[in-house]
Amino acid sequence: MYDEKAVQGISEQNRRFASTKYVDESGAWYSLDNAGIIMPAVTDNRNTGLFRFELTLKAEPDKEVLSRALAQTAARFPYFNVSLRRGFFWYYLDQCASSPPLYSDEDQPCQEWNINRPGTRMFRVRLTGRRLVGEFSHALTDGSGGISFMKSLLVRYFALMGVEPGVELGQGEWSDIVDPDSQVDPEEFEDGYQKFFPGTLPLPEPNPRAWHMKGPMLAPGRYRIITGTLGLSSVLAEAKRRGITITEFLGAIYLDALQDLWFNLPRKPKDHFISLEIPVNLRQFFATNTKKNFSLFILIQENLHLGRRDFAELVKRTHYHMRLEYDLKSIARQISRNAGGTRNWAVRAVPLFAKDFFARILFAKLGETMLSGFISNLGAVKLPAPIGKEVESFAFVPAPSTTTLVNASVVSWKDALVVSFGSLAVSRDLETLFFRKLKDLGLTASVCCRDDEE
Repeated sequence: MYDEKAVQGISEQNRRFASTKYVDESGAWYSLDNAGIIMPAVTDNRNTGLFRFELTLKAEPDKEVLSRALAQTAARFPYFNVSLRRGFFWYYLDQCASSPPLYSDEDQPCQEWNINRPGTRMFRVRLTGRRLVGEFSHALTDGSGGISFMKSLLVRYFALMGVEPGVELGQGEWSDIVDPDSQVDPEEFEDGYQKFFPGTLPLPEPNPRAWHMKGPMLAPGRYRIITGTLGLSSVLAEAKRRGITITEFLGAIYLDALQDLWFNLPRKPKDHFISLEIPVNLRQFFATNTKKNFSLFILIQENLHLGRRDFAELVKRTHYHMRLEYDLKSIARQISRNAGGTRNWAVRAVPLFAKDFFARILFAKLGETMLSGFISNLGAVKLPAPIGKEVESFAFVPAPSTTTLVNASVVSWKDALVVSFGSLAVSRDLETLFFRKLKDLGLTASVCCRDDEE
């Protein structure tokens, strides 16, 4: 679905704004991409902006060899091995002089990692037993970029252990696996939003304020992960039977759970819209090899003042809403709105402390205030056979949010579909309703919880 005309018609101005790497007397540094630029202003020790990949290996890895593999992979991803710095007008990413350490995964996931703390890297790799974890800040990259790093790390580790991938990396089916011995392609750290900026277009229609779950939160520093594993073929068959995608199917179930929570409240809240955010990988539309952020979002909304909708209605409405918004013209309007501000000289001239203030207002208006939750489907994760057989399980965990409290991420690995909820809420009602609806549809998940008191 690439927009070949857009790719061929890239202006010199777009190319200039898409460049993120600069070199001065202190060495290389990178500007943040258009999606990451707002994150430093809205993240802290709890809202860390860290999403997470969890891999369970067949055998406990050699820590010394893994540390070497991590150093070599980070050297091949120099635009990831960075920490945040403050300039007068903008944040920027400064190259780290050392290799990243390997951390323990005994502590809580996705917590106590504030990128605003001087010297803090924008990602961390963790290991406990057979569980290998990568946690990445959304200020740095999105799920596609993060999984590319983790795949390359696995390939390098197993190569050092004498297991070669047996395929040509960086090509075809394995195009997202970076060969650690290859040269860095400048396209890998380009700002895709600026490269494919379509010019000034009408703004997208405004969205209403969404209802948010309320209730006690877990103690600071706690983040609960509940993961359900289902048979991929059975979920795919159920979605196909309804003429929809897996993402649309799971999205309709999520909306059903949200409306159940709303209608079960003893007093109906003033906010009567539930809104589900579904990320879209823009690499499906534009040919780029960027490892930085390059995603936008579709919002599926329901006005609960109209009454409860049955599941068949939610399926149909989710499907057609996705089809309406999943086109280049709708996406171009979002890119134009989001990337246009950083091209405005009046905005560029505002000092950083003032930008931070307005960024928080903008994030509240156009960010999580508009959604009741999100579900992100990364799709199928594949590894070359010699590497893949060394990996037992795979999970993708969303970043924490004190606004929505609970969110979900999805990934398929071999013959399994893995749905992971990340939660800052004491209540597990949303997760319970979600998996109960799956069971009602004949799809039983094997559910496990990384308990908040672990």
